[in-house]
Order: sequence, then C-alpha cells, then structure tokens
Amino acid sequence: MNVPTLSASRVIADQAAMHALLNCLLKEFALPMSLLADDWREQPLGLPFQLYRRLQSPQVVPLMIRMPDGVQFIVLADRKDTLGSQVCLSSVFGKRPGMRWQVLSPALMAESMLESCSAITQQANPELMTQIIASRDLKRAVTAHFAGREIAPLSDYIASEQCLWYGHPAQVAPKARLWPASLRQEEVSPEFRAEVRLHLFEVPLDGLWIAANGMSQQQALAAFADQDAARPGRAIISMHPIQAELFRADPRVQRLLAMQCIRDLGRSGFLSHPTASVRTMYVRDHGYFIKGSLNVRITNCVRKNAWYELESALLIDRHLQRLATENAATTGGLDTVPEPAAMSWSPPGLPAEDSIWFREQTGAILRRNFCLEEGERNCLMAGTMFGRDLRLQSNVLAFLEQQLGHSPGDEQLLRWFASYAALLLRPVMNMFFHHGVIFEPHLQNTVLVHRDGHPAKVLLRDYEGVKLTAEHGMQAVPGEMHPRVRQSLEYPRAQGWKRITYCLFVNNLSEAILALSHAQPALAPAMWQLVREELESIRATLQAPAPELDDLLAGAAIPCKTNFRIRLAAAADKFAGYVQLQAPWEVPQ
Repeated sequence: MNVPTLSASRVIADQAAMHALLNCLLKEFALPMSLLADDWREQPLGLPFQLYRRLQSPQVVPLMIRMPDGVQFIVLADRKDTLGSQVCLSSVFGKRPGMRWQVLSPALMAESMLESCSAITQQANPELMTQIIASRDLKRAVTAHFAGREIAPLSDYIASEQCLWYGHPAQVAPKARLWPASLRQEEVSPEFRAEVRLHLFEVPLDGLWIAANGMSQQQALAAFADQDAARPGRAIISMHPIQAELFRADPRVQRLLAMQCIRDLGRSGFLSHPTASVRTMYVRDHGYFIKGSLNVRITNCVRKNAWYELESALLIDRHLQRLATENAATTGGLDTVPEPAAMSWSPPGLPAEDSIWFREQTGAILRRNFCLEEGERNCLMAGTMFGRDLRLQSNVLAFLEQQLGHSPGDEQLLRWFASYAALLLRPVMNMFFHHGVIFEPHLQNTVLVHRDGHPAKVLLRDYEGVKLTAEHGMQAVPGEMHPRVRQSLEYPRAQGWKRITYCLFVNNLSEAILALSHAQPALAPAMWQLVREELESIRATLQAPAPELDDLLAGAAIPCKTNFRIRLAAAADKFAGYVQLQAPWEVPQ
C-alpha cells in the first residue's frame, strides 16, 4: 500500500478539513435553501479553467453553490446526493463578486463561509475561526506524525477508536480542543495512539457520592481506581490527565492540597487508551471503560459530566435493563453498553455553586467493557469503520477485502450493508415507537461487532445521549426523580424523532453508504432502497402507532441537525435546530 509522504500529508489534512467545511455548507445552507446552481453548462467560461477538461468526464459531478451575497463555491464530486454526502474529486474553488476564481485553502474557505453564512443567519461567532484553524492544525499534526507509516485503522477495537483521523464529517471544527497550549497533544490525544495512566487523587470519604446498579459501592469504587493505597476514611478517585491539570490549577483545589485535605497521587492509575471521544478511557482487560469529565470544548461541546447527567445515566441503565428483561419482544433485538455506576466528590459544607463545581470536575461513569465478551478484534467503532484512511480512501472497503480475501463484489456489498442497516434500524425504531426511548445512534455511538468481517451485532452506547419522550417514555419510569434530572431526560416526541432520523440517516447510514460505494457511486441508490425496504419491514411488525415512520415512507423530508449554524450562534449544542433534506430513496407512486 502506498503511504503518504510528509509533504503529501499536509495536503491530505487540508483536503479533509475542506471536505468537512463543504459538507456543512451543503447540508445546512446549499441544499435546504436551493443554492446549488445547475446552469453552469450555459456559462462555461465563468468556471475555473483548471476544471474544464475534467468536466467532460461522465464520472464527475460539479457542485456549484451560489450564496445570496454573490460569493460562489465549486467542487467536482463523484455524485450529487440529497443528504450532502459525496466524495470530492478536486480542490474547492471560490469566487467573490467581480473577482476571479481561486483555489481555496481551509482558512480562505472558512473565512468566506463564515462571512456569507453569518449574513444569512444574522449571527456571528468571533471564536469559531480560531476553532476551525485549531482543528485543521491537529489534522496536519496527525497526518505528519504518521507520514510514511502503514496504519491499519480497523485491525482491532482500540485502533478503530484512535484512528478517527478527521473527526465528524459534518462539523466545521471536528478536531478543535481548547485546552491549555502547554499540554502536549501527542501525550493524551487518541489520534496519536496515546496510552496514558489516569491521574489519581485521594479524597475523604465524606463528600463522596456513588450510585450503582447490580454492584456494590465498593466494587464500583475499585473499578474507578485501585483502592489498596487509600488510607482509612479515604478513597482514591481517577481523572483524565488533562482534567487533572485543570483541576489542580483551581485555587479551591490548591487550598485543599495545601491543607492536605486531598492528596495528589499523580499519573499512577490504570494504564488507559483515550478513545475517539477523548475523555472516555479504555483499560485493556479491565471490566469497564471510565468516562470522566473534561472541562474543555471538544468539537462542539464542553465535555464535563454534569451531576444530573450522572444520575440520569444510572436511571437509563436501570430502565433499559428492565425493558430488556420484561419486554424483550418489543425492543427490536436491542444491544446496548450498560453504564452501571457513577461517582463524584465534593467537600462537604460548601456553598451550592462550589459543591456543583467539584461534582462536575470529579464526576465519572463506568461503562461495561464489551471487548471482554466479544473480543477486541471483533469490535469496531462505526465512525472509523466508515471513515477515511491516511490517503482519504475508504476504510471499510480495505477491511472487507482483507477479511474476505478478495475485493467484494456488488452483491456482497449490498448484503453486507443490508445486514448492518437492519441491526442499526430495528432496535432504534422499536424502542422509540414501543417505549418512547430516544437513542442518539450517530457514528461514534455505534459499535459494530463482526464475525470474520460480517455484521453480527450493533452495540448502542452513551446513556448521556439517551432521552425519553414526554408523551410516553417518561411515564414508564417508576419513582420520583429530581426536577433537573427530569429536565435532562425529557424530550418532546417531535424533537426526539428529529434527533433519531438525523443520527440514523444523515450522520450514520449516509456515511456508511458513501464509504461502501466509494469507488462505485452507482451503488448508492440501491443501498438506499434497501434502507427503505428495511423500514417497511419494521413498520409491518410494529405493535404501536408510528405516524412519523408512515410519513417518512410516504416521502417526508429528513431532518438534518444544524451543527454549523449553532456554532455560528455561539450557543450550546442542545439548542441546535434542524433543516429539511430530501429523502434519498424512491417513493412508490
């Protein structure tokens, strides 16, 4: 296999950054606002001269975007997709009114995009350009780090977590991490294949909060950190190394350290691999992942564990266990990754604001290590499965060729995709319509378990993202809950449906189809028809009303979350809205 040289690696990193920007522009502005121009053939002299010869190829589709302020963008792609997922075959060109076309760098494209899109939304975020450049710079550092080396992103589970080189394909700054510049990325970032020990602190038992399902508090505490060195009346808690640096720098913590109320034990915890989410740590041969707080903006959110999210994760864990036991026939074969325990610590007697701060800094969740049961080599995170390698080629096609011993044919690709789509769609749809449970089945929350390359299970994870419909799901949860926990869990049904359909179709399946049809875009329509057929099969077996699915099968638009627009507004991700995109499958007349 050819591997990129150091000089080529920067070009690849910039191309990946450009493609993410373009995806956001297409999905959130060009497609829903009908800004794609189809009259370029009538005005060929107005196009970049570098594209003339390639425009004659039937395998090339020009995507020209004309913004309301007169700015234009054009790129050659392998397809025109109703959900804005395509392989770019050329550089992206830009043109301002009265000026000539020019090849855009990520910085130039971001500058033009931010200006044009802010004019539409009447919102601007002065920090966003800095985040876009930071994301680009990390991609450059990663591709340079591995230049000239062969890497197998799907060789095993941890490789799949740490080889998501380019991040979310529809975020403007997917690799932005706003932590102190003094901290070396290479030591703690998954993309550099980091392996690091968790940072430990000894704290008084007084103020320690632990909640657990199906295990004792002592078992839960021992799963977070070895307690053998804890002195009487004290416990040892663990933190992500970056979080520990931020925690130690706070004056409130420094006072406690000076008083010897808490002890800093340094990086002496479990040897851990940071996963794609950065703050969730994989400990090989340990029973649990450890998902800690990380009070840093990563991609689009500050990743701290709010106290109410810890409690809601335990509630969801109990609720899903109960449904799987008592209502297995109506869960669609649901396989999840349990989160059976959570903990946090705060010194007793503090004002409420300070107490919440400590709980959010120290909060952590245990997540069951599915690799112990399924095998590390059989578990792959879907984001990397359907992502790109260091040459921007499809990971999944190389994986299937290696597993099968030959390049898969069209029928094999269609069968493989049909199996994956069924494993993903059935539980999500059944849980929504039968039980009012709203999963967030995006690529990073999806783990494929395969047997010799063939899909065997899809594991849905991350209970922080699981919500319950106000109209149905919340009614099935017994007992009282804190109003703030209820607020974090409860979603209107219509909002929940938007979330599910965006994650399933725009975020997950469209990228799966793009990766599987990377060299054969003509396969994509057949794959989308398989999705439609699977939805019809699911609808026929549902034992509950499903008006939203009926509308979708009748041709309703698919909601697309506005990841870029909410960053332009400098607002929290939970306030993101949706635009409407045309469904990619044919609707029978």
